[in-house]
Amino acid sequence: MGTTSSLNLDIEEELPLEENFIEQAEYIDRAKFQQLAAEHPNETEVLKKLMGGGAKLLIGPRGCGKSTLMKKAYYRLIEESADKTLPVYVNFKLTLKLEPYYVNGANASYWFRSWLIAKILLAIWEAIEEHGKLVVSELFPPKELIIKAINSLEASNANADQIDKFTLSFLTEHIENLISRSELQRCVILIDDAAHSFSEKQQEDFFDFFRAVKSRIISPKAAIYPGITSNSANFHVGHDAEQINAWIKPSGKEYEDFMLSLARKRFEGADFDFISGNEEDIILLAYAAFGIPRGFLGMLRSVFNSPKTYMNANGGLNKSKLLRLSRVGRDMSHAVYDSLTAKLPSYESYVENGSRAHQAILAQIRIFNKGKPLEKQGLQFAVKTPINADLEKVFGFLQYSGLIMSSGSVLKGEKGAFQHYHIHIGDLVAENIIVGSRTKSVISFLKVIRAPKHQAWPKLTSASIFEKAELASEDFTLALPLCHVCSTPRSNPEARFCSNCGAQLKPSSAYEELVKRDISALPISKRLEKRIKEHSPIRRIRDILTDANRETLLGIPYIGKARAQAILGHAEEYVS
Repeated sequence: MGTTSSLNLDIEEELPLEENFIEQAEYIDRAKFQQLAAEHPNETEVLKKLMGGGAKLLIGPRGCGKSTLMKKAYYRLIEESADKTLPVYVNFKLTLKLEPYYVNGANASYWFRSWLIAKILLAIWEAIEEHGKLVVSELFPPKELIIKAINSLEASNANADQIDKFTLSFLTEHIENLISRSELQRCVILIDDAAHSFSEKQQEDFFDFFRAVKSRIISPKAAIYPGITSNSANFHVGHDAEQINAWIKPSGKEYEDFMLSLARKRFEGADFDFISGNEEDIILLAYAAFGIPRGFLGMLRSVFNSPKTYMNANGGLNKSKLLRLSRVGRDMSHAVYDSLTAKLPSYESYVENGSRAHQAILAQIRIFNKGKPLEKQGLQFAVKTPINADLEKVFGFLQYSGLIMSSGSVLKGEKGAFQHYHIHIGDLVAENIIVGSRTKSVISFLKVIRAPKHQAWPKLTSASIFEKAELASEDFTLALPLCHVCSTPRSNPEARFCSNCGAQLKPSSAYEELVKRDISALPISKRLEKRIKEHSPIRRIRDILTDANRETLLGIPYIGKARAQAILGHAEEYVS
């Protein structure tokens, strides 16, 4: 993983406003969330769709603000439409906990669907408590029963008698009953972190459920990733659900105003003025975050934690430190990309060779920009279609990570059709792709980024990218799981015994491999890792995930509520 949050948590004391810089919206309570959330440039349009009828898919990479939009829709429905709508917010981040069913046993789809339904029923209880005026039937399943079923399913020790009742008809009947008793019109189910499992079959089962739960009075909405999401054969985007883009295009005054507003809200109450006089510097950081607020918050948090490191005596940002700070967002996105080798071990060669292809694209943009005036330099690239299938898979991974942003297809006359992409501005700044050999300054970088029209960019082909990266299609291979005894790769997909040591081969679970990893795999500082290990029995990621109510973390010196939540968030992100 990356270095971003190591900077964030590498101070001794937990600071009074540290919770202002929690990066994931789902970990912030309602009052604080409403205080800190800035208005998304397309918020009115997006929320109207999330709060209304019909099935919707909210798409964007990690950290782009999907959860914030989902939570805003949920709270607004409670506040403004309580007499018409039953809003339900549910987070499926830990879907991968159900992956062992797909590896080890039969009826995986049955167990997974039961878990989906139980999670929604539990979320309905939370909505009942938040709403305060719903009329609940005495037949609605007790909260304790639902929690027990979820815990059993996630521990892979549930039995059919315990969860047989958790069927689709059981869920829809209880929702319809609750709506009828409460004299409402519809139920909006906001499913955050949906289809985040890296098991294609599990993703397909989710979309079959999503399609089946949709009805005249039940409107499901799901937040999903680009590039890695597999729809089922029966699910068609556009027909079964409308797709909404959550990723903010990093350009224009609306974008700058949004990010400045976010910065002002997070620094409100701080004992030093970071914003006044530093607007242009902050805007450069915003562009270097590439439309991903989580990366931007990582930069802001670094300044908040260590103002003397980044700010001069006159209150201005130190320019050399500013350029170092601008790397934080791109480091975060690269860390997400690199984590795919653990989450998708069979695609290890795609991830590794994809990094080389990505560097080759950056090199082509650098060549394109050489000698051009600042306002004529390119920030994008285009690839002639059809794109090589292996390269297209890599582009999917890069979009999932937030390293490239697809912006549609373009026709170039006789040259044919091209797929057009924006590339992470943090990479363009850090890798010296824009501005070039000139003196680096905030003004020069912003002159390139703010140029009124970027109509010129390098036009590449799959072959030219492969040539520059010194790759061939044969380099992209699917790796078979290793022997659990001697770590020798399997000789073929059907092999039952290891060709090296003779041990019987076991199915491979990505989730089990991830939770067994040492906490050093998380983006926390070495100092914090050492303190956790010295003052608690926590050693592996599993230990953090099973720390009930974060009691063990909260017992460690200098770890308060906000920091414990941040550490748990890193662990959950790692396995989701």
